[in-house]
Amino acid sequence: MFFSDRFIIRHQAIFHLARIVIACAIALLILHIFSIPHGSWALITIIVVMGPVSYLGSVLTKANQRLLGTLVGASLGFTLYLLPMNLSVFHDAILLIFIAVAMYFAHGRHSYAAILVGITLVLVAGTGPGDLEVAEWRTLNVILGTVINYACGRLFFPSRAMVHFQMLVSEFLQLSSDYYLLHSQELASDDEHMEYNMKLLSVNLAKQRSLMVHVQKEWHGDKQEIADIVISERRVLSILENLINSRWETVTKLHQNTTGRELLAANETLFETINQLSLEVDTGEVKQVLSQDIELNLTLSPPETQHVPTDFSDQNINQFGYLWLNHQLVQYLSALSFCLSKVFNHSLDKAK
Repeated sequence: MFFSDRFIIRHQAIFHLARIVIACAIALLILHIFSIPHGSWALITIIVVMGPVSYLGSVLTKANQRLLGTLVGASLGFTLYLLPMNLSVFHDAILLIFIAVAMYFAHGRHSYAAILVGITLVLVAGTGPGDLEVAEWRTLNVILGTVINYACGRLFFPSRAMVHFQMLVSEFLQLSSDYYLLHSQELASDDEHMEYNMKLLSVNLAKQRSLMVHVQKEWHGDKQEIADIVISERRVLSILENLINSRWETVTKLHQNTTGRELLAANETLFETINQLSLEVDTGEVKQVLSQDIELNLTLSPPETQHVPTDFSDQNINQFGYLWLNHQLVQYLSALSFCLSKVFNHSLDKAK
C-alpha cells in the first residue's frame, strides 16, 4: 500500500510473511466476532493457498481453483446426504465414482481445482451420511478463507511477478552491455587477463524461467510473448559467451587501422544501444528497435579482405569469425527488442 512494487520484490519474503499474518489475523477476528465453528478450515485455506506462492497472479489463480473445487465438491457431497442412512454401501460407491471423475481431471489445466473437489467430497461426505451441519460449516470456512485470500492478496503488499520479471530483464540487458563494453576495451588494450563472470547472466536467465509460469498468469496478452523474450535472451547469452570466451589475437590489430576504428565505434554504439534498451525496459516503455546502421558497420572488414579470401588463413578466419559473431549478436538483440516492445510498451494495460 505504502511501498513501491520494486521495494516489495526486493524484500519479498518479509512482505509475504506479513501478508499471511494479516490474512490469518483478519480470519481470527471474523471467527471470534461471529463465533463461527470449525474456523480452523478458514486458516488452513489461507495457509495452503497463500503460503507456497507470493505472486499476486498465482495467489488469485490458486484461490479461484480452490473456490471452484470447494463449491463443486461440496455440491456433490451434499447430494449424498439425500440418501437414506441405511444405504451406506451405495453412498460409498457413489462417493468413489465422484472421486474417480475428479481425479481424471487432476492431470489437466485445472488440476488443483480437481484435487480440491476430491478433498471437499471426503471432508463433506467421506464418513457416510452424518452430520450435515459440520459439512456446511467446513464449506463456509473454506469459502471465507478464499475470500480473505483475494482481499489480502490485492490490498496488502501485492507482489507482482511481472514487475520482478521486468527488473530481471533490465538487469540482463545491463549486464550484457557491460560485458560487451569490457570485451571491446579488452580488444582495444590487448589485455588478456580480464575476466567475465558470465554465470551472473545464466543465473539471471534461470530466475526468469522460474518466473514465467507466474508472469503468464498475470499477463493478459499472448502467453508466447513472454516465452519469446526468454528464448531471445538465451540466444543473446550464447553469442556473448562465444564472443567473450574466444581468443581474438588478430582482431586487436584490426582496431589499429581506419576500418578497425569504425568497428570499434560500432562496438561502442552497440553497447550504448543495449544500455538504452535496458533503461527502456526498466521504465516499461520500450520503443527502440536496433538500428540497421550498427549491423552494417559490424559487417565491415578491412579493405584488403573485403572480398572473399582465396586463402583461408588463420588471420582471415579469426577476423571474419569475430565479425560474424557481432553480426549474429545484433540480429538476436534486434529480435529481442521487438519481443520486448510487444510486452513492455503496454504492460500496465495487460498486466493485472
